[in-house]
Amino acid sequence: MKAAAFEYARPADARGACALLAAGDGMAKPIAGGQSLGPMLNLRLAQPGQLVDLAGVAGLAGARDLGSAVFIGAGVTHAAIEDGRVPDPTHGLLPRVASRIAYRAVRNRGTVGGSLVHADPAADWVNLMRLLDATFIIEGPAGSREVASGDFMQAAFTTALGESDVLTGVRIAKFSPTARFGYFKFCRKVGEFAEAMA
Repeated sequence: MKAAAFEYARPADARGACALLAAGDGMAKPIAGGQSLGPMLNLRLAQPGQLVDLAGVAGLAGARDLGSAVFIGAGVTHAAIEDGRVPDPTHGLLPRVASRIAYRAVRNRGTVGGSLVHADPAADWVNLMRLLDATFIIEGPAGSREVASGDFMQAAFTTALGESDVLTGVRIAKFSPTARFGYFKFCRKVGEFAEAMA
């Protein structure tokens, strides 16, 4: 099956993306790497009238050290985290989790923000950001706001984002020098969602 017809827009900044989403009157959908939305379009589980491509939005694909925390832009790919191309506030936990997401081809295109806004409860970043007590930075028609990780994901496939909002990134506090972690993910074969994760 192929996706239903849709219009396409590629804004230059988050404010422009919010305006396009607002003008879509509930029928516009943002897309970044497309690893979650793409299959849904092809199966016609999602049929938006317009796709708003966030790949060109300034600042979404970057990360920066904030001193006591790190900001990771929503457009940062899983591969960029896996390869250590962005600051890691967790002493190795983020790259380890990233390396177990799907396949390398998916990690090359898939984004942290895309995974989080898709809000599949079996997704790696959804669970990890809650553990890390990340702060979600959201741009909307009224400006920028912050949402705590416990308030962002409201139910399976449902977040605190409004129809005109764009997730610009997450802020994660740095681990202390003595912090340690363990991570285990169980799935029958590489590339599948986890049956269990701890």
